[in-house]
Amino acid sequence: MNRVEFENALMSTIVDYISDQVILRYMDACKKATVLFTGALIGYGDAVASLRELKEDGWQLTAVLSKAAAEVITEERIQKDICPDVIYVEGAPVDGRKIVDENALVIIPTLTINTAAKVANCIYDNLITNMIYRAMTAGKPIVAAVDGCCPDNEVRKKLGFKVTDAYKQRLRKNLEDLQAYGIILTVDQKLREKVDRVHCASFDFPIPSSDSKMETGGSKKIATEIANQQNFDASLKLDKKVIGRVDIATNARYKTIIVREDAVVTGLAVDEAMNRGIRIVKE
Repeated sequence: MNRVEFENALMSTIVDYISDQVILRYMDACKKATVLFTGALIGYGDAVASLRELKEDGWQLTAVLSKAAAEVITEERIQKDICPDVIYVEGAPVDGRKIVDENALVIIPTLTINTAAKVANCIYDNLITNMIYRAMTAGKPIVAAVDGCCPDNEVRKKLGFKVTDAYKQRLRKNLEDLQAYGIILTVDQKLREKVDRVHCASFDFPIPSSDSKMETGGSKKIATEIANQQNFDASLKLDKKVIGRVDIATNARYKTIIVREDAVVTGLAVDEAMNRGIRIVKE
């Protein structure tokens, strides 16, 4: 490598590093979420763990409690368990529209059967459902944990959920409708992971869609489908001349990243890939 080639490579590395830092800092600055609590208790423990991890990762959380959540979970418990940056309770003056608009996405960690049914049937008659409606109309990503409203949840079954199969089928249909509306369903144990993926996807990075539909045959099928919703392909092709660390970090869901034969892969990108167990393959 002659001097000119070295200087060009050095300049590319510097530019790449600066670009990486700017983008990553901007992504960190956008880590703001509206957290809507309804009155479900099933899955609450895992929800708390996920939300704490998000807080530790720099997320600012604005919690809004429905009347049922204020009674069943209580404001004091949520404040103690999660320490949200701001907390509101339905009944007090709350500008739900403004809260949704000021945050990057909406998280529903304790979705109830009642709220799922209302949203599925386009009923928006309280603060929480109106905020969900606002998020959908504004194109805000919504991630909802369904532990508290899935008819096939193992905890619910142990508590004696003895409704008819027809009723369970209707509850499953509500979840299918939420998926069709663009709401991303998950379980509380995977809530943090799902929020991180959705956050990366919101910056226009490529994210494959899933053509799979929720099956309705039983508890194992529905639980598997929810847990695997929005699963991603094993490989991704990046058609770029220079591959930087940010390209690897924001596509960490892929096991293999394919790049052009003439692509320059920076040292930072190589380090990031090694740390994340990702293979970089040239065509």
